[in-house]
Amino acid sequence: MDPLLLTRPTPVAHRVGNGFVPVIFHPDRGTEYLRNERYPRKAKASAVEAIEYARRVIHYRRVRAAEKRRRREAIEHPRYHGGAA
Repeated sequence: MDPLLLTRPTPVAHRVGNGFVPVIFHPDRGTEYLRNERYPRKAKASAVEAIEYARRVIHYRRVRAAEKRRRREAIEHPRYHGGAA
């Protein structure tokens, strides 16, 4: 069986003491511990809550990136460059 290859940021929960810290694992940054995004101030009581928080962060980043892309495409449209209509 082939190993599972992750290609997108993945939400993970890291256990710290009695709580769980939300972590976003970036497969393109390597497996080094410090290269992943950790949110220690957003520690949660359960792993499910921590993963859900990290999932929402990823989701909202994608939404904002799509908004930026649409805005950029609209501004770069030829009708905004002073061409004859």
